[in-house]
Amino acid sequence: MSKFLYILVSDESDIYYEQTYASILSLRHHNPNAFVSLLIDDETHKNLLGFRAEIKMFVDEYKVIPFAKDIPKMVRSRFLKTNMRNHIRGDFLYLDGDTIVAKPLHLPAGWGDVSAVVDLHARENDCYRVKHKRFNQQLKAANFSISLKNLYFNSGVVFVKDSERAKAFFDKWHELYKHSRDCGIFTDQLSMNEANHQLDFPIFEIPGEWNCQIREAYNHLYRARTIYPLLCRAEIIHFFGSGMAKKKEPHPLMDAKFFYQIKAQQKFRDSDLQTIWNAQHEFYGAPADLNPKKFPFFIWKGKLRHLLG
Repeated sequence: MSKFLYILVSDESDIYYEQTYASILSLRHHNPNAFVSLLIDDETHKNLLGFRAEIKMFVDEYKVIPFAKDIPKMVRSRFLKTNMRNHIRGDFLYLDGDTIVAKPLHLPAGWGDVSAVVDLHARENDCYRVKHKRFNQQLKAANFSISLKNLYFNSGVVFVKDSERAKAFFDKWHELYKHSRDCGIFTDQLSMNEANHQLDFPIFEIPGEWNCQIREAYNHLYRARTIYPLLCRAEIIHFFGSGMAKKKEPHPLMDAKFFYQIKAQQKFRDSDLQTIWNAQHEFYGAPADLNPKKFPFFIWKGKLRHLLG
């Protein structure tokens, strides 16, 4: 039986609980017999009351990690993620809370000790990353050795074996995250890729449908022809889901309003569940039948609508 891991650090001011709950519901819908682990911090554990406690009914393993009270939510979340191999036993597939499982998952044999999808569905020397000022500024600030000539991985979906090589990777990732945090960098992906570089590239690349980063088809239009076929056969869709300021979103699960409504109503309505369970087909203007051989004009039109306000 496959194990799936989620991490939750949340309070009543955010929508991380609602997003993670939705992702677990999508997993349970498509994989009812999955073994689900939930790793949380002690402050989140205290505030899981009422509707916020319902998520516990859908997990098989519930583990609470204590932190010093002065450590902020974002850092707690990253500490749990970069050290999750040392908190959870067995092989597992980690999923960010802003993902949705699109179909029954069957983890292939032959994946590496640490396996992930490339970020942005981009290859080496990607033009966006080469020119991205913030990315290059962070590299310089942390004095990291990552080369743009190598693949850069997304940390939203990661398969992890219970192996010494995986443990060594997470020890290095956790160490480098602490360093990057001290340099004012609070995201975990830069340190993950630096660990991959320093340890001679242990991360095994898995197909893009296991972490279909659909927003990139809208943010960087030239990627649509690469990403749309991945969406058609997606195993897991990664929405980066809290919405972009002043933009209409092309999917309900990319809009924070969807989750704030769930927070307000303190339940998932049947219509909410249908959106979650059928997420692959809920893009506004999408054709009824997703066909990888037909280019998705709805994506282009959606982008144009956004550009026009």
